[in-house]
Amino acid sequence: MQDETVLKPVKALIEAMQAENAKRIRAQFSETATQAYGAEGTMKTAEETRKWLESDIINRQGKVANPQYTVINENQVVVKGQYSSHGYTNKADFLFTVHNGLITSWRMRY
Repeated sequence: MQDETVLKPVKALIEAMQAENAKRIRAQFSETATQAYGAEGTMKTAEETRKWLESDIINRQGKVANPQYTVINENQVVVKGQYSSHGYTNKADFLFTVHNGLITSWRMRY
């Protein structure tokens, strides 16, 4: 049951990305959500993350093909698959942190 709770917003995000549904994408994130590139990268501020979400995910129509979900603990999920957006593709290795049913951080571990 706990796995489904932490998975719900992450799966909803990946499905919304596939559907190019910007409103549903935004709805999966807390107001204070942060984002970073790399395992050691510095997290963006919440404001920077919102701008990044618009420019790099929504506007570029980012998607994950064949997503595979692994629950790490009650607050973390890894998503692997093939990420692509306009002019870019790479293997996805995303670590999401979830609290209170919303994504609070997204680390892109390429």
